[in-house]
Amino acid sequence: MSDRGAQLMQAADSQITELTALLGARDEAALSLPCPGREKLGDGTVAACAAHTAGNYLRIAAFIAGEDHEDHAPVTHGPGRRDPHRIPSFLRGRRHAAGHDASRHSAPPGAGDVDRRSLLDRLSAARDAFAPLANLTDEQLDTVPAASDMRFCDGQRTLEQIVTSLLNHQSHQVAALRAALA
Repeated sequence: MSDRGAQLMQAADSQITELTALLGARDEAALSLPCPGREKLGDGTVAACAAHTAGNYLRIAAFIAGEDHEDHAPVTHGPGRRDPHRIPSFLRGRRHAAGHDASRHSAPPGAGDVDRRSLLDRLSAARDAFAPLANLTDEQLDTVPAASDMRFCDGQRTLEQIVTSLLNHQSHQVAALRAALA
C-alpha cells in the first residue's frame, strides 16, 4: 500500500464526487444544455460530455486493474464485489491488451441517449473501480507500462505519471461540466 496510490485514489474520488453532485443537483433537462468547449463530443451537450467523462473514469480504473476495457465493466468476485488486491497484468510482468483500438469505442451519446440515473450509476461504479489504486505499492506505481498497454503509455512514463495525467485531463472535463451547469 502506498500513500501515493491513496492520494491518486482520493483525487479521482474527489472529481467523481463533484461530478456526481453536479449531476445529482440538476434535473434530466440539464443534460440537454450545451457544454461549451466540448462540441466535438457527441452532440456537444452536458449529456455527451458527462457520458464521455464517466466512460473515461471506467477506462482508467480498468487499466489500473489490468482489465480489458471493452465495456468498462469491472470483474466481480461474488455478488457486486471487486477483488481489491487484483494486480494489473503489466505489473505482473505480462502485457496488457496489445495496443488501444479506438474503433472499439462508439461516439459519445447525445442528450437523447443518456439519462441522469445511468450517468450517476456509472460514476458510482467508477468510484468503486478506483479502489485498487490505493493498494498499489510505490514499486508498482514506479513501473513503466509498455507503450502498447494503453493509448497514453509511451514506454517512459511511470504508472503514477500516467494516472496523474489522465486525472488532470478528467479535471478539465469536470470543469467544463461545472461551467455548463452553473
